[in-house]
Order: sequence, then structure tokens, then C-alpha cells
Amino acid sequence: MTDKTKIIMIYAGVAVLSVSLLVLFNFVGKQNKVAAAVSDIENRQNREALIELVVSPLTVLNHQISKDLKGVNQDGETVSLFDLKGKAVVFAQFYSRCNMCLGHNKIIMQELHEELKDNPGVHFVTVTLDPDFDTPEKLKESAKVWNAESKSWWMLNVPKDELTKFCREQLWYIDYKDNAKKTSASDAITHDMGIAVIDADSKLQAKVNLFELLANDQKDLYEVKKSQLLEVIELSLKNANKN
Repeated sequence: MTDKTKIIMIYAGVAVLSVSLLVLFNFVGKQNKVAAAVSDIENRQNREALIELVVSPLTVLNHQISKDLKGVNQDGETVSLFDLKGKAVVFAQFYSRCNMCLGHNKIIMQELHEELKDNPGVHFVTVTLDPDFDTPEKLKESAKVWNAESKSWWMLNVPKDELTKFCREQLWYIDYKDNAKKTSASDAITHDMGIAVIDADSKLQAKVNLFELLANDQKDLYEVKKSQLLEVIELSLKNANKN
């Protein structure tokens, strides 16, 4: 065997060994990534399970709503909350130029709606706090952005004074007000970000601020509280079916 042949064989051997090592390292790397992903899922599930053990359930309010709320929806129809008797209602405040509403609160409401959209016994209602700007025509535009079809989700325009009093007395919302430190129309109004659940008998059953949890990156607690809210809705539906 010539020296040239020996050199070629040595290089070939080194090349084969290098390829083998690369394949091995790649395989080990993938296995480690899979193991890490599985571990992450298990850790998250364990965290959520632990949080469920220590987090208090939502307080069932069982507060009878004694007055109706009328408004004009995104289709230009005059409707009222009492039109929805017999259904569970998911209620929230918003206004179309609010950056918080267009951010986390929109995500939250869409997630809830996605979970419940196939149930005809549930209806969503979001009421604008800026009725002069958010005309029914403007609400129609917002409805497209939020994927809110009026058959399962109303976006309502209600006179400001009527809405303030109703939300305070009937749904226990903090009064919304003009923001003295506003920088633009997107933060012009300070308002309660809570989501309320009204049962089929027009009783306020729960109210929770999921926005605060998501905005502060408390994702595990957010998921638990969202699940609790969904449970309240499901219970409201079961009770409605018994009647």
C-alpha cells in the first residue's frame, strides 16, 4: 500500500468518524429537546394543578338584575339584555379606540367565545363606553375585527348615563371616567376590565378581571381563572335546562 493510499484511507476514516459523531450528536440533541419539551409540559401541568389547589374558586354572586339595559347593536337593531333571558350572557365593557381592549381583552373575549361559540345557550355582549364615537356603523367595523357576529355576540351602543348607572348598580362595575393623564384617544377612558357572567334568570353569577392576570404575565393563574369562569357558565346552562 502506497503512502498516498494510506493518507486517503486515514482521511476517509476521519470523515466517516466525523459524520458518525455528527449524526450521534444530532440524535442526542433532538432527544434532549424532546425530553425538555416533555418536562416543560409536565412542569406546567404540575404548576396549574398546584395553583388550582390553592386558588379560591370564584365567588358565586347570585345577584338578581332588576333593570333592563337597552341599546343598538352593530346591525342597527334595538335590543336589550332581557331579550337574552334563558341564555347565559358574557358581558364586558370596551371602546373601539382603547389599546387595552384591542390587546389582551380582545384576546380573552375571543378565547372565551371560541370555547362557547357552538352553544346556542350563550350570548356575548360588549358595550362601548364611547357611544358618541362608536356609532352602530363604527361598531360594525369593530365587530369584524373582533369576529363578533350578532347572532352570538352583540356590540352595543347605549347612552352614557344609562350605561354608567346600570353597570354600577346591576353588574357592580366601577364607574368609568376620563383619564386625566391620557396621551391619546387610545387611553382616554379608564374603565373596569372585568368580565361578568349573567345566568338564564338574569342573575349576576360571577365577575372576574382576567385582563389583569394576562397583562402581568400570570399565565398559569389566568388559565385557572378562565376555567373557573367557564365552569360558572356551564353551571348556569345546566340550571337553565332544569327549569
